[in-house]
Amino acid sequence: MATKNPVITELDPRDGSVLLVTWTLVGTDDGAPINMTQWADRSVQFVGTWGGGTVLFEGSNDGTNYATLTDAQTSAISKTADSLEQVVELTRLARPRASVSVTSVVVSLLVRRPQPMRK
Repeated sequence: MATKNPVITELDPRDGSVLLVTWTLVGTDDGAPINMTQWADRSVQFVGTWGGGTVLFEGSNDGTNYATLTDAQTSAISKTADSLEQVVELTRLARPRASVSVTSVVVSLLVRRPQPMRK
């Protein structure tokens, strides 16, 4: 298992209010957590070659103990196929984690700040 750093892309260069955070997981990788506190709107997409694997989207407030986050239907964000979900909980940190080995799955988190920062 390796911890994969995300690629962060600013989608609105005028005010930094929208980011795309992308991790590529292979095997039983986890993603390095990102700080989620300022991002009110969050959706996560999973696309890839699953090979029978499972990817969870997890959150933590203490940076040590992680729990699987839920979607708008209160279902755990635990995926075995391509999908797109809203993330309900606002946690200090969030990360993807392959709990069962995957071939290669890209996890893309889109976040939006309700109060843009002026540059």
